[in-house]
Amino acid sequence: MNVAQKNKALFGKVNADAVILKTNSFMVDSNVRYFAGLQQHFLSSNIMILKPGKSPLLLKSLLEPKIKVKGLRTQNINRRKQLKGVLKKELKGTKTIALNKPLYTSASLSALRKITGKKKLIDASKQLGIIRAIKSDDELSKITKACKIAEKVAAAIPGLFRKGVTEKQLGLEIEIMLREKGDNILPFPVIVASDENSSFPHNVLTDKKIFKGLLLFDFGAYYQNYCSDITRVFCVGKPTKKQEQLYAGVFATKQYSQALVRQGEVCGPIFDKADKFLKEQTGIELIHGLGHGLGVDAHDFPMGFVHGNKEKLQKNMVLTVEPGIYGKFGGIRIEDDVVVTAKGAKSLTKAPTSLIRLR
Repeated sequence: MNVAQKNKALFGKVNADAVILKTNSFMVDSNVRYFAGLQQHFLSSNIMILKPGKSPLLLKSLLEPKIKVKGLRTQNINRRKQLKGVLKKELKGTKTIALNKPLYTSASLSALRKITGKKKLIDASKQLGIIRAIKSDDELSKITKACKIAEKVAAAIPGLFRKGVTEKQLGLEIEIMLREKGDNILPFPVIVASDENSSFPHNVLTDKKIFKGLLLFDFGAYYQNYCSDITRVFCVGKPTKKQEQLYAGVFATKQYSQALVRQGEVCGPIFDKADKFLKEQTGIELIHGLGHGLGVDAHDFPMGFVHGNKEKLQKNMVLTVEPGIYGKFGGIRIEDDVVVTAKGAKSLTKAPTSLIRLR
């Protein structure tokens, strides 16, 4: 969807005369990027005003570069007094204003009320999530491209690896490739976890030299503001029979889980079924969600496959499927990205069916 289409979709769900979104270094609201059609590095301190039937207005800092997006109005703001004047002018005649309220502190909400006066302020966070959860064909095309970039980088890992390289060194080399092939930013820091470090799902890169054992990589690419997110596991040296069996069990769980993904299914029960299946295959339960939404953020809408989530899958939602197990043996997590269709999950990435040995 372009800027105008997103604006129209928003006011088809939000009963308000205007929507105000804001982002700064202390509070990042990805909805500003989403509705403006801009990449993350263009936005640092901004307020966006959306009104039905009118081009959105982005109020931006003088420190930022010039922005030109079809259907988007921009205006530089260099003083707080000027900002108040523009807001009062743009909000003149409005009675109800919608916000992404969970991101507002009591102080920032109080400051806004001084400008809006008696106008009604309502929360539109739920509606914002619903709109972002369903991807347009253009969005799907960009996510697919981000997935292809991530897979190309994953395919290059055996060539990058050499015994004695550190997690930090490998992580940097992967980051450079992701930045070169996609946008010059990352959805999240690259994870490289070797041997016992792979037992921590969110391992922080260390100076640990890699000589043996499981080697887990979790990374994603950005392409024109849209993300991919994959996890791949290799083995340095010959894998043990147990490692091969555990990998096979996790992979089977991923395939089983993906087969449950289709339009109309509820997210929570998919997690529960996958958790049960994983335990049957490996003897180990899930300690994190089975997967999450993917979009302009690595963790986007919908919430995804977690216990108790009553969200129903809808066509063109994009999610990750990432069963994982962790223990003294290390960690094995296999993550692919899928798009929901009426017939099932369409794979945007494809993990190796068995452990790949790195020599």
